[in-house]
Amino acid sequence: MRELIVIAPRRLAAGGLLWASLVQIFIVNNLIVLPHASNHSLVDEVISALGITRCGRVEGIRFCSPWHEAADIAWIAGGVCLAVGSVLSAVIFPPDKWRNLAFGALTVSGIGLLATGLNPYNLRPSLHLLSAGTCFFAGAVGVLLLGRMLSQANRRYWGTAGMVCGAVSFVFNTLTALEPDTGVQGLFERVSAWPSVAWIIGTGGYFAFTGWRTHRGVCH
Repeated sequence: MRELIVIAPRRLAAGGLLWASLVQIFIVNNLIVLPHASNHSLVDEVISALGITRCGRVEGIRFCSPWHEAADIAWIAGGVCLAVGSVLSAVIFPPDKWRNLAFGALTVSGIGLLATGLNPYNLRPSLHLLSAGTCFFAGAVGVLLLGRMLSQANRRYWGTAGMVCGAVSFVFNTLTALEPDTGVQGLFERVSAWPSVAWIIGTGGYFAFTGWRTHRGVCH
């Protein structure tokens, strides 16, 4: 059974806070960018449309996102926080193959998210889709593996939740890649992305609290 170890509490707390900060993506995309878009349906509009730099047709639907800069910046910042947070948070487990795979996949996911924001869908569609696909699939794998590790480290319920979120994300990533009917494309993308991101945010909060509590215990 793996054990949770905190040999670098401040590093773990910093990594956890970076993960928890991913909540800004939900806030920016859904409370700032989406309400100003020409078609703000969570069901039929793909997430990528929020970052397009000029009005036009997206997946056959005319779309305009006047606050696209905010969406792209949120993805860029989120990618940096996810990747750096993954490198820092890895200290909670001793080095082994599974730790490297889990946190490595999450680091790759962060790089994919960063590249997604740097390559708006309407300007460089191939790079955008490759980056988004890398972000989604690598993130799902990372969450699934990290959930398994936490489940084996006496964090059964949270770890199981991670495995479920990772599996749901992976399945819906695959379905999204098969290009379902445009009327539900946005829904499929959100179901593929949101469970894993929400779990990472929660895990980040847990890591940050664990690191802070351990640091306080050492100092006292």
